[in-house]
Amino acid sequence: MRQEKATRLNEVALPWSDGLLSARISYKGERTIASVPELGLLCYGNSQTEAVFRLFTTLLKYYRQLKAYKGRLSSKGNLHLSLLAVWMEGIENKIKLSATEKTPVAIGKFKS
Repeated sequence: MRQEKATRLNEVALPWSDGLLSARISYKGERTIASVPELGLLCYGNSQTEAVFRLFTTLLKYYRQLKAYKGRLSSKGNLHLSLLAVWMEGIENKIKLSATEKTPVAIGKFKS
């Protein structure tokens, strides 16, 4: 049986990671593979959107697990935690309101 190799589509810096982590998108047959090679994580999906969403949620879960067991981590686990901590800080900074944007945002129309 012939094994099919995955074809790489692109490799970019993982958003909000300060260039320390990269993300790869590749295809193998009908499946899309999204991965972060520095952490050894990869997720499959039927579309690019599905694979990337699965990778994002996996990264969040992995960060929470590493943070919960911080005292028991090996040097490799501590390295992964420090890389993901920078990534999480970038995400948190992106979703926080800046000091200049103190104006409340109206969600819907209010009738008086």
